Amino acid sequence: MTAGPGRYRTGVTSAVTRPGRHVAAVRADADQAARDAAERTGAPADTLIGDTIDWALGQSAEAPFTRTPAPPAIWRAAIGAEISACSRYLQSTPWSKETDEKISQARDVLEVLEWLAGITDQPPVYTAGTQPGDLTGGRGPVVRTADDIAGTLTRATRQASAGDTAGWGSGPGWHAGVIATLAWASGGRAAPPMDHPGPGACTHPAPEGLPSDQDMRREQLAAEEHLQPGGYRHGDHSPGYADAVVTTIGWLYGETTQPPVHPGG
Repeated sequence: MTAGPGRYRTGVTSAVTRPGRHVAAVRADADQAARDAAERTGAPADTLIGDTIDWALGQSAEAPFTRTPAPPAIWRAAIGAEISACSRYLQSTPWSKETDEKISQARDVLEVLEWLAGITDQPPVYTAGTQPGDLTGGRGPVVRTADDIAGTLTRATRQASAGDTAGWGSGPGWHAGVIATLAWASGGRAAPPMDHPGPGACTHPAPEGLPSDQDMRREQLAAEEHLQPGGYRHGDHSPGYADAVVTTIGWLYGETTQPPVHPGG
C-alpha cells in the first residue's frame, strides 16, 4: 500500500522527528524501488523499509532487525536500542556469503532509523533518479527548504550586524562565509563564496541560475584546499570564512544536523 502524507503523524508516540510528508515521500520512494526490483526479478517485493517505518511510528510491534517486541510506553528507547543493535552487528560481523543478507538488512534499517530519529538529515534514497532534496522539499542534493535557507541567512545577517558572533564558528570571518554561501546557494548572490580577484589557476564562474551540485562541490573543495597547511590559497579569505563555506554547504546537503549559526538573532 502506498502511504499518503496524512497517514503519518510523527513525534507523538514515537521518536520520529520528521514531518509526515517527508516520511511519506521516503516510504513512497522505497515502495517504488521494491516494486521495480520485483518486476525485474520476479521475486516478492521487499517490504523491509516500509516495515521499519511502520514500526518506528508505533504501527507494528516487532522490531525490523532484532524482531523483538516493544511496548508503546518505551518506544523511544526501543528505537535507540534497535539503532544500537544494528550498529553493533555491522561493527562485529565480518562479511561472508552467509552474513551478506543480514548485513544488508542491518545497514538498511540503520540508515532509515537514523534519519527518522534525527541523527542524520540525509534521507535514504531508493529509486534511480531520486535525489535527497526531492524527498524533503529541497532541491536536488540540497535537503534544506527555501524557507530553511532564508531563515538561516536572516539570522546570520542579523547576528553579524549586531556583532553577535562570539563563540560561534571557528574564528573571524565565519558569519561572512555563512552569509556568502547561503546567499549564493539561494540565488541572491552571483559570485561564488570562494571567488577571489587576481591571477590564479582556478576559476569560480558564476552559475546560470541556482548553483548545481558540481558548482557547490567545487566551492566546498576550494574552501577545503584553502584550509590545508600548504594548500592552494584561494585569495585572502580568512580560515574562519573558508571553514564556514565548508560547513554551510555540508549543512545544506544534510551532512550535519547543526545549522551554521546559533538559533538566536
